[in-house]
Amino acid sequence: MKNNPFAKVFAGAFYKDVLDGAVFTPTHHTEHPRRVKSFMRQLNRFIATAGETPIMYPKYAFDEHKLFEYALFLRGYMRDSQSVLAHLKQEYAVDNDLISLFNASSEYVMACNGKIGDKRTFDNNVGYKVWKTDLTSGLAEASYQPLEEKISAQRHNLFLFMPFRIKDTEEMVNKWILNTMRQSLDNPVYVNDVDVYAVHYPIQKSRSSNVTSVLKTLKMNESFYEPEDLEFVKNNWLQFIAADIELNSLNKVVSATPYSAEKLAENFRNITIFSYCAGTANAHRCLNVLYEITRQIYDQQTADKAIAEVFVSSYGFLPVRDRLRYSGIHFYTNAVDDKNRREPFVNLNNHELYEKTKVSNNDMPAKLSVLPDGRNYILAFKLADKIGFYQNNELEQITDGEFGHNMANISTPNVYDRNNYAHNIFKTVLANSSVGMRGNKVLNVKKSISADNLLLHSVILSQIQKIK
Repeated sequence: MKNNPFAKVFAGAFYKDVLDGAVFTPTHHTEHPRRVKSFMRQLNRFIATAGETPIMYPKYAFDEHKLFEYALFLRGYMRDSQSVLAHLKQEYAVDNDLISLFNASSEYVMACNGKIGDKRTFDNNVGYKVWKTDLTSGLAEASYQPLEEKISAQRHNLFLFMPFRIKDTEEMVNKWILNTMRQSLDNPVYVNDVDVYAVHYPIQKSRSSNVTSVLKTLKMNESFYEPEDLEFVKNNWLQFIAADIELNSLNKVVSATPYSAEKLAENFRNITIFSYCAGTANAHRCLNVLYEITRQIYDQQTADKAIAEVFVSSYGFLPVRDRLRYSGIHFYTNAVDDKNRREPFVNLNNHELYEKTKVSNNDMPAKLSVLPDGRNYILAFKLADKIGFYQNNELEQITDGEFGHNMANISTPNVYDRNNYAHNIFKTVLANSSVGMRGNKVLNVKKSISADNLLLHSVILSQIQKIK
């Protein structure tokens, strides 16, 4: 795409982070490996198409370890560049040439497996890892077991779709879920009434591959899914759709025993999702698969009514479109003046919607907006000046530059916030939706909540606005 500002960003970063200190040989070309040539071909195609000068990299003998790190950090360059860009448009983030560049980056790091730097290896075809969570002793002492049994369509189920690329060990899953969810799962419903599952990609899945999937999800949001998403649904959600489903080699339904329309809707009401950051794109694609298979068995009206019973709450990732098949509430926080783009990925993925829904000085501490589908809400919170919480009886503060993206904004009480409305309403929505409440009922707060929060909540609900 011509004039895509990220081309200039990537070119500048290449000169700074790859070619700085490299040997320049103006009279002849350096013979780089084929994997380097392939990646650089796509990088220069993106840069040139956008109207920038291609990089004459063959005249440099550079350390390939630097190129390896550069390829892994492309999304980081996009994130870090936002404060110097005059404006952003969603079309820049879903540029076909940009998507092709991230795909080339993914292929490059795969080609480097075990050869560059710290000898990291990747597998872009690795599937989701699903863990059954036992919260009987609380989140701090939670146990996680790799899922082996069939998930019950008759039980309430909460699926935590996380973007983590971590070692698929119980210790690491425990650590990351605890650091992310903190006090949000402190509720007996997750012991007595709701089965909780953690879903993530293991570390073998390259960052570039995941970003490619995210960008394709933003661009082809209604129909796109990856083979891994299909496998997740086949392994975990088919029993929600119908009995005895049989798929052919093309993954088309060849036989099934349908449920009644009421039973189908009831089953889908037992699917509740919380997703964080890129995990929201992963969940969205899995729901695309769920709908596609459902549509092959039932008429469209029945399928549409059922999929609307699935509820998704998210943080750090606004809806991929303004009319979604499922229902949900999507949370984010941002500084009022937005000086440093404290929620960088929300802004990056969907700048126009980001601008429509962020809070301003004239708003309450939160703003609740309704998407045109009438079933999805965006709840934006003003970002606190300071965020602190107690961990192991010690006070910790969040100080990193993009802490608007940090889940701790809503997953744990902030010691510097008297009302802690953000945490309380998130915890309420998560619990209410997990036990099958839908529509405005998920926003019902308990009478035991503080008077300040009750008043604030009633005022915010009265200020619901439509997004046009």
